[in-house]
Amino acid sequence: MTKKISLSTKVLIGVFTGIFFGLLLGERVGWFSVIGNVFIGLLQMTVLPYIMFSLMVNIGRLSFDTGKKLIKSGLIFLALLIAIGLLFLTILPFAFPDWGSGSFYSSDFVQQQIPFDFVKLYIPANPFFSLSNNIVPAVVLFSIFVGLGLMKLPNKEILLKPLDVMTSGLNQINKMIVKITPIGVFSIATGVVSKLSWSDLSRLQGYLLVYLLAVIILTFIVLPYLISIFTPYSAKTVFKITYSTLITIFATGKIIVVFPQLIENIKQIIESEEHKSEQAKNEVDILLPLAYPFPNLGTLLIFIFVPFAAWYTGHTLTNGDYPLFLSSTLLSSFVAPITGLPFSLDLLDIPKETFELFVVSTVLTDRIRVVLGAFHLITLTLLTISASGGFLKFKKRKFIEGVIIISVTSFVSIFGMKALLNNSMSSIPSNEEMFNSFKIISKQTEYRVLEKASRNPKFLWKKENVLSRIKRCGTIRIGFYKNAMPFSFFNKDSVLVGYGIDLAFQLANDLGVNIDFVPINKGELIQGLKHDYFDIVMSDIFTSSKYAEEIELSKPYLGVSLALLVAKDNNNFNNFEEASKLDTFTISYIERTEIAKEFLSYLPNGGYYKVRNIQEFFYRENLDTIKIDAHLTSAERAAAITVFKPNYKVVNPLPYHINNNLVFPLLTDNVWKRYIDNWIDFRKQDGTFDRIYKQWILGQEYKKKQKAWNIYDNVIKKNHAE
Repeated sequence: MTKKISLSTKVLIGVFTGIFFGLLLGERVGWFSVIGNVFIGLLQMTVLPYIMFSLMVNIGRLSFDTGKKLIKSGLIFLALLIAIGLLFLTILPFAFPDWGSGSFYSSDFVQQQIPFDFVKLYIPANPFFSLSNNIVPAVVLFSIFVGLGLMKLPNKEILLKPLDVMTSGLNQINKMIVKITPIGVFSIATGVVSKLSWSDLSRLQGYLLVYLLAVIILTFIVLPYLISIFTPYSAKTVFKITYSTLITIFATGKIIVVFPQLIENIKQIIESEEHKSEQAKNEVDILLPLAYPFPNLGTLLIFIFVPFAAWYTGHTLTNGDYPLFLSSTLLSSFVAPITGLPFSLDLLDIPKETFELFVVSTVLTDRIRVVLGAFHLITLTLLTISASGGFLKFKKRKFIEGVIIISVTSFVSIFGMKALLNNSMSSIPSNEEMFNSFKIISKQTEYRVLEKASRNPKFLWKKENVLSRIKRCGTIRIGFYKNAMPFSFFNKDSVLVGYGIDLAFQLANDLGVNIDFVPINKGELIQGLKHDYFDIVMSDIFTSSKYAEEIELSKPYLGVSLALLVAKDNNNFNNFEEASKLDTFTISYIERTEIAKEFLSYLPNGGYYKVRNIQEFFYRENLDTIKIDAHLTSAERAAAITVFKPNYKVVNPLPYHINNNLVFPLLTDNVWKRYIDNWIDFRKQDGTFDRIYKQWILGQEYKKKQKAWNIYDNVIKKNHAE
């Protein structure tokens, strides 16, 4: 007789077959994710009604004393589990090796933080809105209040019996859908793997490996020991019964979709021991939905990304930062990580552009964290039921054994991981290396970089406009500043690159001409234009009334925010309150005195000092004669400088942001100005400005879309062609 294959085995086969299928055919089978989404939707459709009716029925039938005892025990063990999670968040950053890197600019610098709407999340002002929008905490709270309202009614069974039947019916529907789980997880795995970008995930290996390590230690060592120390249930039995459910949770990336399954599993665990009782099984229906909206270890540990982001960008967290980090994590873990993480990053002044890396990582971490989250719920429920049922027992020998094994395993794993990352991360390019490797996106025409500024040898003919001369001579003369990264600068290979230079090549292409790049001496931009040194200047030039009076300016092409570049250990300019307390200080600036005066009008105790270039700021910062505390520039330029000078940071000490526009100074000519203004509009609409901005300002290297790696195209087809 052939042995029947268990559901858990079928689910496991589905996962691995899906992974192989996705790797084999790549994006050709990406459409399987649609089937996966259908499966998740079918699982999800009964969950919230099931939770709602189950809570109403079981709380309604509960006595006040039993309910009080259950909730008290649950809160104690929840606090214990959260404390364990916070402890691991404190020790896990030791796994990160030494790494220094500055940060690219992030638009979050000028964006106001949107606070969490805890009222909307937890208070069911409109229960039907909460149900239709899957706001689980609000639905749970509504169900609890209805259950409490029914608890003391004499004729409550008239309502509770039909609701009980409905709950059983919803559970049966879920069991029917669970039978197609192998097909569902196969489709999900195929769709995810077919679109996975391994190159993006390589930069995240430090975070992914450390988080995976934490999940393994907690899921397979710490939590099983907690169950063994305090309850009569064995870890082996728990894993045996919940095995297929945990695999399904991993495949779907959601706990909520298999909630009825999880409840049934815990009831089976209770049935497997001699301390089984109907009351204990009924308590599962209350405890699990009650515990779900609260933070779980899976979500809590995902915030290891915060110290990772700090480490990766060179913003080291000090010992004094950890109380704020841990408290903000506890608060943020009440909501989804995608919402809570930006809050924690912002609170600790960690560049939020790293959040994009986190979004990429969720392809994997969402599936890992829900497994730990599910096991957290299982552990919490078993501990609470054991305490409520009176069979909670502390096993001293098991406790000592657990402490020793957990301590040794954690110590060896963390410092072993540090050695592994120290070796593997050496091959990952730093932000500085990435910046130096960026190539011009626009098609390059022939060009020369002149050694010094000089008058255009091709004089304008009588009544000839600038545009006509450019076309006639086949060359456009473009002014630039040598050390104005990320707008115009020479990289490590002495190649002129940057945001403005990239736009210059696009402009030359559109005109069908070559380029002469003409360097601008400090303080000579206006004179250079008046003496016909260049046709247009394409570095970061702020607009101002002074410039508008003396030279022709294009329409604005980019909005920037003024900021200060300061040493990382200088906290005097972190906010307006601190900066306004300073008796005296000096900021440096390059050329634009009127902008420095405007900035310091908010901080009248400050003085300003003109420098020729950014190197002079770094040199004079440590002099006793003229000590410079900060350098005034745009946040975009300051962020680029921190990439090469990771011991510096970008701050805005003012109560709000002073914004300015960048413009292209032009040789005075109406036809030429009209052409450039129209060119800016056209190239903004077709995405050129945006593509170039993302690379040179945000640090997102431009790459033409390529197919995801797969076995058929990159191995089989390639070998056959050879």
